[in-house]
Amino acid sequence: MRKKVVIIGSGRSGRGMLGELYDREGYEIIFADPKTHLTEGLREQGYYTVQMTNLKEGTRQERKITGYRTVNTVTERQQYMEALADTDLVSTALRPEDFDSALDDLSEAIQFRMSHGIKGRLMITLGANYVGLREYFETGLQKRLLGEAYSYYKDTVILVMSIVNRKNLLPDILEQTEDTFRIIGDDKAILRVDNIPELENDFSRPDFFRLEQGLDGAMAIKIWAGNLVQCSMAFVALTKGITNTYDAAYDMQASQMAYYASVEGYQAVMAQYGLPPRNEDQARQPVTVFRTKHFSDSLYRIVRDPIRKLGKNDRFIGPALCCVKHGIIPYFITRCCAYVFLYENEKDEQSMRLRTYLRNNGIERTVCRFCSLNLDNKDEHIVYQLIINGYRDICGTNPIE
Repeated sequence: MRKKVVIIGSGRSGRGMLGELYDREGYEIIFADPKTHLTEGLREQGYYTVQMTNLKEGTRQERKITGYRTVNTVTERQQYMEALADTDLVSTALRPEDFDSALDDLSEAIQFRMSHGIKGRLMITLGANYVGLREYFETGLQKRLLGEAYSYYKDTVILVMSIVNRKNLLPDILEQTEDTFRIIGDDKAILRVDNIPELENDFSRPDFFRLEQGLDGAMAIKIWAGNLVQCSMAFVALTKGITNTYDAAYDMQASQMAYYASVEGYQAVMAQYGLPPRNEDQARQPVTVFRTKHFSDSLYRIVRDPIRKLGKNDRFIGPALCCVKHGIIPYFITRCCAYVFLYENEKDEQSMRLRTYLRNNGIERTVCRFCSLNLDNKDEHIVYQLIINGYRDICGTNPIE
């Protein structure tokens, strides 16, 4: 009998990485999502394709994914709970703003399984760009599951953090086909999974799971050093009219500022998690990885939803606060963050909301509001000052004149 997996989140990572990997291993896949255009569209089309590029060699392969099912988490609630009750695995590919609704779903599913006398084990892999991911979900489930339900959860559910780290893009106009749900990405063939004791000797786990110690630190590196590079380079390059990662990675200013921001970010993560220092090649890699014509990404995609990227735990403020905590001055991180407030894109609702608020209220109130900084906290006040001063310097206005 084929093993089953419910993938919560049917966006680029959900179908472009998780869906492709589980399909390759022969799992029966159910995509769960609240967005009707995804669940109904995938169901009606009956397939989607994933194009995977080796970033070093430029070789490509393509796979057609078929035979999956879809369920809408809102309009098909009963079917969704039944799917979660009758599965071996759940894997998520979520944004932080979707965490609480996913926690509501998972807690309801756990109680559904308990009420139906299901004693089999359920493994849930958590995939999202968030430092402290497992702790967030563990705490959230503990708040939602009381008494017997929480005991049942501890006895039957394994909660595992993972890093979903393929570059997954929608095709541009020149590469669009009749496949509405096509994904273009790299060819990473493993899912990095936290090596918790329950998994170490579990030979029923998927072969593409790669167990790693210290995945919390790896997640911090991914967001506070890796994703930090992408956004820093993108926001700086866009002010110069550059629109793709290949050109941005060769731009002197954008690549230099992104590099030094990454150095600061890694120094903070190294101090926080007790990690070893990087050599020079490792330090350059987050920038030089984009210096390939085999795979070029749109900077507009990287910077989309800029308000989310200003979150306190996200790719600018998170590493900046971690720097200050460990006595490191986040000069380049905060300077790159200041470029977020210069970004304006009429097609990005968050960008226009940010710019409107800035025009009406000034940079000081805008930074406080959208970076959620508490000026009574010494560390947060330092980060606030650095962003404000960086913004003023970049703008180049002289109030005396």
